[in-house]
Amino acid sequence: MKEIEESHHHPATNNNNNEQHMERHLTLLDLISVGVGGTIGSGIFVLAGYIAHNYAGSATALSFAISGLAAAASGVCYAELSGRIPSAGSTYVYTYVCMGELAAVVAGACLTLEYGVSGAAVARSWGDKMVAWLRDQWHLGDKVESFLQPHGINLMAGLVSSVSVALLMGGIHESKRVTNFFTLTKIGLVMFMTVGGFCLFSFSNIHSDTTSFAPMGMTGVLRGATSSFFGYLGYDEVCCIAGESINPQRDMPRAVLWTLLIVTVLYILASIALTGMLPYDQISEASGFPSAFHSRGAEWAANISAFGEVFTLPVVVLISLMAQPRLQLAMAQDGLLPPIFAQVDETGNLKWGTALSGFGMVIVATFVPFAYLDDLISVGILLAFSMTNSCLILLRCESPVSQPQLVEKHLILLNILCLTTGLLITHAWEIMLGPPLAVTALLATIGVVFSLGMKCPKSINFGGSILKAETSGDGFFRTPFVPYLPCAGIFINWYLVSQLELSGLLLLSLYIGITICIYVLYCGRNNLSSHRWKGAAYQSLTEIDDESENWTMPQRELSMPPAKNTALSPRAKADAGSGGTLT
Repeated sequence: MKEIEESHHHPATNNNNNEQHMERHLTLLDLISVGVGGTIGSGIFVLAGYIAHNYAGSATALSFAISGLAAAASGVCYAELSGRIPSAGSTYVYTYVCMGELAAVVAGACLTLEYGVSGAAVARSWGDKMVAWLRDQWHLGDKVESFLQPHGINLMAGLVSSVSVALLMGGIHESKRVTNFFTLTKIGLVMFMTVGGFCLFSFSNIHSDTTSFAPMGMTGVLRGATSSFFGYLGYDEVCCIAGESINPQRDMPRAVLWTLLIVTVLYILASIALTGMLPYDQISEASGFPSAFHSRGAEWAANISAFGEVFTLPVVVLISLMAQPRLQLAMAQDGLLPPIFAQVDETGNLKWGTALSGFGMVIVATFVPFAYLDDLISVGILLAFSMTNSCLILLRCESPVSQPQLVEKHLILLNILCLTTGLLITHAWEIMLGPPLAVTALLATIGVVFSLGMKCPKSINFGGSILKAETSGDGFFRTPFVPYLPCAGIFINWYLVSQLELSGLLLLSLYIGITICIYVLYCGRNNLSSHRWKGAAYQSLTEIDDESENWTMPQRELSMPPAKNTALSPRAKADAGSGGTLT
């Protein structure tokens, strides 16, 4: 059994009720809208053409299908955890529950790269596309570039970031409507490009005497799958707003899985349509559909596609900025950020958190070039994915009594071996001892996975002492093939990390090192404990929103010492007095 201790409750979690709780107002459709809107973008607008031209040719759809399955290996872990721990914070919350405060701080730093920094990067990319669109479509010449991007300053990036901040500051319902509108518009644009591509489809472009279906064979398809995986990053943002879901137990897993399914289907259909319009070697690497429509004489379709990309891309910035304050809320409730980040106004909006994170995003998007930060962002996101997969294994598997912490030891070794195997395959395959070392590391990785599955059986209690014994009808989504499927996700994530430049790993190490130093200084100053129970997750396991009639959490069985000055809702006190051992 795993036991989670609680002590030294921080004042940040002892605020009044409207400072602690976000309004539960998001339906399943709203959650899917956030997931799809935050994911679809570069996968179709850029990656499809790039992969077809350089790697997979007409087999690009197969590359997206493979990467979709790879993304699902981590997605199913998010689906289960988001339903069982329906709290703002995503990987941060799950890591705090399973690994403690320091690991949670690292997870929070990685998620900040995915939300705040990545959102600023998308804003800067949109600014570049907007300037190019004004220059080429409106024939404004180079003057528009010198006016809107003076000395490397991206004014359009600052504008789209500022508008996103203003929308979120205006209220959660207004930003929800904007998100839903732009997501539906983006899906409509993708469907328009796909249908237009099929109207201009020619089987001779897929396979003929001069055109090969997979010009580089299965090697090219797998290399394309590696590149296309990054088109799936962002689906996990829906987990960061789990605290605002009306029925999280039911809707959160469905939102994650539906997001992955919708995105994968759209990517596959769009890839087939694109490669059917032109031979793969004539497809533009940077502007696949607009250039393809232009080459086939459909200028009107090319103009709609180019404008649609510029028009719909800002929703990614909006969703990224929407997720970042929710992450800060969870961290502030645990005392890891100043209490101002946990303040919720009377309308249920995180105005201070949104304003502060939004100000940072505007500054970074306007003034900071991202040429050297792409790999840092990708490495941080993939690390967060691996931490989530590891959390699910920790909560679903149990160490034998004779070998305590065996699950933890297996996971540490597994993550190290996965990274080592990936680095050997990617960077050392050409040297003399590279292949045997890579094969040895791969076999050792497989051995650790099977050892974990045989020696650490699945617990009948999710999280050991957190919940009572599960039954087949408890209503929770369960990840299949635990621990093997989450382990496959961990291997895929670290393999993708090894594909990136080593400078990304070094930058992430430096970034995490600075984060840990700040954490030690801040927590030392505030006399925080490193063994407290996760405040936001604790609420999700002990409190039920009175307005959420359809959400019924099972009885808790919490084995922990009482915390002084802990503010529980009346429903939580009733649960503690009637069902569990919380006193």
